Amino acid sequence: MPIKLSKDEKVILEKMRSYCMYQERSIQEVKKKLTCLQVISKTKSKIINHLIDNDYLNEVRFAKSFIQGKLRIKKWGRIKLNYELRIRGVKKFIIDEQINKISNDDYYDYFNEFSNNKIKILKGSKDQKKRSFINYFTYRGWENNLIYEKLNEIN
Repeated sequence: MPIKLSKDEKVILEKMRSYCMYQERSIQEVKKKLTCLQVISKTKSKIINHLIDNDYLNEVRFAKSFIQGKLRIKKWGRIKLNYELRIRGVKKFIIDEQINKISNDDYYDYFNEFSNNKIKILKGSKDQKKRSFINYFTYRGWENNLIYEKLNEIN
């Protein structure tokens, strides 16, 4: 169903289409952008609904690409991915569904590759290396059991 928009609203809608086409966005990011553009609430909801209806905005697609990118590039674990998606306003059931789609084999492969590289560059005494390793991977949201298993392999 087409919505009626004024000229100004059409300009804003076109900006938001470009914004969403540049990279996947969450609904919360689009709302923030509209707030920065000083758009009134009624128009915000019209524009967001239009973007969702025309598939410019899709939270499932956003969560999927976010997880893939952060896992491969930043090497984040499931805990941090979950946390960051919640901060971005993605619904919990979408987060759980997408995180559960990560294959365990790939997940462990990423962790092993990343942790092996990190072990090589750690400096200091044995205790300092352990602490540094634990802090580093905990901050990136990897599960404690993976971290401690890897430490036991090293010793």
